Amino acid sequence: MSEIRITYSGLIALSFGLTRIITGLFFMIIITRVLVAEEFGTWTLISGLLFYGIILDPIIAYWATRETARKIDSGKTSVLGEGILSMGGIGIYILCVILVSPQTNVDYNVLLFAVILIPLMYLHKVLSSINLGWKPHVVSYSNFFADLAKIPLALLFVYYFEMGVVGVIISFFIGYIINDIALFWYAKEKIKNQIKKEFFQKWLKISWLPLYPRIAPLIGRSDVIIFSIITGSVIGLAYYSAALVIAGIVGYASAFSVGIYGKLLGEKKKDYLGHNITLQVYFMILFAGLSIIFAEFGLFALNPIYKIASLVVIILTIRIFFQTFNGLFSQVLTGIEDVDTIKESRFSDYIKSRLFVVPTIQLIQTISYIVILSFVLIFTNDTSTQLELVIWWSILAVCIEIPFTVFLATLIKKSVDVKIQKSRIAKYLITGIIVFGITFIILEQNITYNEKLIEFLPSLLISVILSAFLYLIITIVIDSKIRNLFYSILNEIKR
Repeated sequence: MSEIRITYSGLIALSFGLTRIITGLFFMIIITRVLVAEEFGTWTLISGLLFYGIILDPIIAYWATRETARKIDSGKTSVLGEGILSMGGIGIYILCVILVSPQTNVDYNVLLFAVILIPLMYLHKVLSSINLGWKPHVVSYSNFFADLAKIPLALLFVYYFEMGVVGVIISFFIGYIINDIALFWYAKEKIKNQIKKEFFQKWLKISWLPLYPRIAPLIGRSDVIIFSIITGSVIGLAYYSAALVIAGIVGYASAFSVGIYGKLLGEKKKDYLGHNITLQVYFMILFAGLSIIFAEFGLFALNPIYKIASLVVIILTIRIFFQTFNGLFSQVLTGIEDVDTIKESRFSDYIKSRLFVVPTIQLIQTISYIVILSFVLIFTNDTSTQLELVIWWSILAVCIEIPFTVFLATLIKKSVDVKIQKSRIAKYLITGIIVFGITFIILEQNITYNEKLIEFLPSLLISVILSAFLYLIITIVIDSKIRNLFYSILNEIKR
């Protein structure tokens, strides 16, 4: 029987996710207000390159969650192995910098300096994976405290010392140290066991299986690199990243389902899936509504120069809405797969399993996205502004995301009996349209743009809180399940 409490873990993760939205916003305001567009675009490029540096982490981290959830004592071996893999990750990142830097107008030394993040990112991944297998809410704790710490760090290194992108890197470096210490503290019970070479033998033997799902995001993350190379500029990346800060709020709703994967691995019962998915949609509607109606205001708060990218926020919000479903469906499909528990499993068995089929679907999606994006950028680069290119980029991403998400939904329907209460979702959607529609009209008439954050930000935050509160109150009144949800929250607080 799994020790994971789905709703509890989800509530904890969501609560901390809400606070992370606020801390993340303040952090981004600091760096977007201080960094010029070229510097912010450089940080976006670094973020894309770092993903290539951590390409090897699934070889071990992938199994850490699955084995911990199944009470297999591989924790200490996982941590040691991940440390060894990080050395290879450093080499890969440096190679990427050498190849990409001459094709862009960014500082080679700044790109290279970010290599200090690689070992900490590997450690963070494996410790998160271990905790996700038995106490998924712990990851929410550690992420929150790390994000909170980055605010004074950014004020110190980016604002006060004016260290630019280097200051951002240092802030993330110290943030990862704090995060990793917290994760290690909670995971220490699972890493007291012995180091066993048979784990290494198993992981290396089927290393292709966890690496295979990494191919799709590996190719997908090349979009920022392709954009900077084809256009020869990182200005568009600045617009894209700023828009993503606001639109990315929707993705925090996935926190509610943080415990589903580990729960599915640990036991066969799946009757909670429909309820938890419905609740995730509930919060997705809330966050999507906030992202859309506050798109322009949020961008202005980050930096007035990004205000013109509000359309990009709306388009990316739609993309992330479906992307969140995509990730959830993938977790469910791989979580119910048990081929790796059968000792006699052959290569052909893995190929036929959902552990291979799901990432194959994602790979096809990503290749389609990158190929079409490259052609669009090549043919529109000479006739479009950087902002127009980003708009086309965002529209393409949405058009690719939707059909593949729908396809995964059909696979879910064939594989698991998930009872989604459509009438409840309809109530949430109608409530959201009414509440956020009225809020938008009021905002347009009452909020005045002011470059002084001390005068502009309080009224913006009050408006966000009031609109979210109105959505919550109305849904509590009209839906008994939501009332029960908040009753359970109060009970957990009392406990």
